Formats: sequence, structure tokens, C-alpha cells
Amino acid sequence: MTRIKKHLSAALAALLLLSSAAAFTGCADTSDKEGDSTIKIENGSDDDRFIGVDYKNRPFRIYTSTNVASSGMGNSNFLIEGIGKTGGGIVSDAVYERNTTVEELLKVKLEFTPVDLPYVSVAADIRKLTQSGDDMYDLVINDIFGYSELMIEGNFRNIIDEDCVFDFERNYWYDDFMEDLRLMDGYQYFLAGDFFADIIRSAHLLLLNKEIYMNFYNRPADELYDIVTDYKWTYEKMNEIITDKYVDSNYNNTKDAGDLYGFMAFEYWGPSIPFSVTGMTQFITRDEEGIPSITVHQGDRANQLAAAMSAIFNNQSAGIGQVADEDLLTAFTQGECLILGYQRLGSLENEVLRKMEGDAAVLPYPMLFESDKKYTTATHDTTEMGAILATSKDENMKFISTVIEVLNRETARIVMPKYYDEGLQVRYVDDEKAAAMIDIIHDNFDNSFILAYNLTLGSTILQSFSTAVESKREYSAVFASPAKTINKSLDRLIKQYQSKNKID
Repeated sequence: MTRIKKHLSAALAALLLLSSAAAFTGCADTSDKEGDSTIKIENGSDDDRFIGVDYKNRPFRIYTSTNVASSGMGNSNFLIEGIGKTGGGIVSDAVYERNTTVEELLKVKLEFTPVDLPYVSVAADIRKLTQSGDDMYDLVINDIFGYSELMIEGNFRNIIDEDCVFDFERNYWYDDFMEDLRLMDGYQYFLAGDFFADIIRSAHLLLLNKEIYMNFYNRPADELYDIVTDYKWTYEKMNEIITDKYVDSNYNNTKDAGDLYGFMAFEYWGPSIPFSVTGMTQFITRDEEGIPSITVHQGDRANQLAAAMSAIFNNQSAGIGQVADEDLLTAFTQGECLILGYQRLGSLENEVLRKMEGDAAVLPYPMLFESDKKYTTATHDTTEMGAILATSKDENMKFISTVIEVLNRETARIVMPKYYDEGLQVRYVDDEKAAAMIDIIHDNFDNSFILAYNLTLGSTILQSFSTAVESKREYSAVFASPAKTINKSLDRLIKQYQSKNKID
């Protein structure tokens, strides 16, 4: 399980109780302490290692994405750059406070360069930056979709570096998530933490229409919360709930807009991603040096998962409505489906959902089997993460890592409490059981490796799940040909990576 280590409800209470004094983690240049500017952090120790740091108004240059994501969640730059002033609302004001706090504490000037690029263009744009040889940015933030390709080519700095002061044990870093992306021990290139808010906003979840559930079952939909916490929320249970729920609302003997569907998505490929990522316990195994091998096709779990996915996606009695991605939330709020797929935590910010008459329940993606006893959250292959360009000089790494460390820490302290409370709205987390669903989604990221490297490995591993589901075939049959060469392809990538990054 990825250690996004804050249990949400407890964390918000703890964060809101923190003093207004700055609390930092990691290492940096320090001088004599003046006044009481330390706080207690979660391990109980005083953390005052950034007191006295003065970078003399040095610019910290951030290349940040403004590209709009799917699922009605816009983009995450409002939690990164903000609007540069107060008056934009509670969350916006918190972002401004975070940015100005970091600037004042470290005596730096945050400079943002917004970039609006589709995910397929990100790699080419960042590659141009490194090929120019210019030290233009201290931090880049963009889609993971192209990052693995860039990393293999040697475009990023290793963040496990003696000149870096990152402390990945702190609760604002998603350390297991980052470690799952590595190609060998001792080398890590992707930054994931609270400051990189798109990771949290891109967490996949399911939405359930409580009123429709009540009408069908004559029982409160909140009973599903207990099913989840009792580890009985499985693919089979979900399929049971959506079975026989199609209603031809307009009586025209045609499955079309306005009818009621048990489950709704917009196609097979995209919506299958969170099902396949959350349903597999592992896609890879690692040797003693941490080098991965693809093992998804070994054993029968992939076949069992594809069959369980097919049962849901091809459940004729459920209807399985398919509408355009941008229309999914509207259809859901208009009462056209019981369970809605392909949504993210950031989707809860959407005005369409906020104006919905009636209530929605937020649910994690199910387990394949009750015996799994663990829910897994999938982020997306267009999730935006951080990286440091290879053009960054050795002598600047302490400065760069210090600012990023403090940005993460101050995000956890200042921004996240306001974002959960105001950005996601209390109506979705207004009781302990509902809050527990958000906790489960928030705390259980896994299998990030396959999202990052699926493209560079020929776009076959995840696609084989959607193909198997659409064609109603076994995963092993679809993946039979790629399985013969997939690890040879991975070996070639690792050798290329070691050569380009000058790793012996």
C-alpha cells in the first residue's frame, strides 16, 4: 500500500490544530534560532532545520501544467500556482498563503510558467528543454504518461542524491508510490506528494445514486459503506447490485439517453483502467537489485480479473450505458444510472455534481475477492507529477530540494485541510462512514508502475484487459503473443535507461 500516510479524518483534525508557526522537514542550511518557530510533527520531534534559511529572493522556477483533465475535473494548477492573490475563495486563499509562506520563510520568489499541452505532447516539449542544455526550470510538473520515456532517455535528475535534502519518510510524501516507479534500487526520478495535487485529485472512485438504490432495494444506500468496511465489496457484489437495473424509461424499446442504467461509463478502454489496476495484486516482481519483471500473466488472477470485469461491462440486464466522457456526470445527476464509473476524487468539485438533487455515495473500486482484504486505488496515466530536469546543476540541488520539500510540507499544513473541507464539500464527507470511503480511496494507491510504463512497453499490458473484456476472451489468450517478448522489451528499456543515465 502506498503510504499516503495521513488517515484523512484524523489528519485534518491534527493539521487544523497546528500552530501558525512554520514547520519544516528535511535538511537545509541553518543559522541561530530566533523565537519559537518550531512545531511538533507526527513523530513527536521538533523540526527546526529550515530556520534561518535565506536564499536572498532567489527565483524558484516552476514549469506547471494547465491542461484540462477528463472526468469534469479541470486541471490542478489552481492548487499549484493559484491565482496569485487573495479573494478567490477559501481554497484559493490557502494556496496563496502556502506560496507566500514558502517565499517568506526561505526568502525565495516562486515563478510559474503555465503550459497547456495534451498528454501526448508533454514528452516532446520537456525533451526540448533538456536538449537545449539550458537550466531553465527548477521543477517541472506534467503528465506521467510521457515521464517514463523521458526518464529512460536521461532527461531527469535522480532525486536520491547526496545533494538533495528530501525526507521521504514525512507524511506529505507518497514514498511507496514513488518507489513503485523505479527501475532499480537507489535511483528515483518522479516526485509525488501533497504539493503535486493532481495525484490525489486523479484518484479513481465510483459514484452511487442513493435515491435510485433506495428505490430498487427499499434499503438505505449507506449499507454499502458497511459492506466496504467489512471487506465484502467485491466485483461480484458490484455486479449483483447493477444486475436487472436497466429501465426503458421512455418506453421506446431502445437503450438510449434518458433510460436508467445499472452502470455507466463511456467506452471499454478508459474505464477499464481503474478496474484492471485495482483488481491486480501485482503486475511486476523485483529481483534483489530492485529490477522489475512483468509477471501479470503468471498464474490465473489476470484471467479471473478479466472475467469479473467482463461480467460487469457486458451485463445486459444492467444496461451498461455509454455516453461521452464529458456527459457522464450530467447523466448521473439526472438519475440515468445507479453506479457511475471513471470518476476521480477531483470530480467531486464539479458544480454539476454539487447541484445534484439527492445524494451521491462515494465508493472505492471493489476487490476481486473478499480474501484480498485490501482495496487498491488507481490514479491515472495522465496524472501530473513532479521531476527535476537533468540540466539542473549539482550545486543547485540543495536549493531545489529544499524548496520542494517545504512546498510539500506547507501544502499538507495549509492547503489540504481547506481543500478537503471546501473543495470536496462537506456533503460528501458529512459522517464517519462516508468519510471512511474517502480515507480508503486516499490511503491505498498502488500499481503506479504499470500506469507509467504501459506506453513504453508497447501499450499491451493494460489494453489486453480492455480487449479481453470487449471481446469476452481470456486475458491469457489476448496477452499470449506480447507475453513472449514483454520482459525482453523491459530488459532493453532498462539497459537503455542505464546507458542514458550513466548507471554502471
